[in-house]
Amino acid sequence: MSAREYIRTQIDTLPDVTLERVAEFIAFQKFSSGYDNETDYLTSIPGMAEKIEAASREPHSGGVPVSGLWPDV
Repeated sequence: MSAREYIRTQIDTLPDVTLERVAEFIAFQKFSSGYDNETDYLTSIPGMAEKIEAASREPHSGGVPVSGLWPDV
């Protein structure tokens, strides 16, 4: 049995929390294999583009200044 076949047979036996970690690992492996920039890497992570778009729609007035998070910055 090849590694690909083994992974396919095992994937449905893993809990969701583990699958999230597997997805992150796959994304990292893809990045390590030659993504040219951070945008390509980030959009390769399932759901990341949607999270970034949602964050960009948040009102800026509700934000916290950096000095409020890290006073020594």
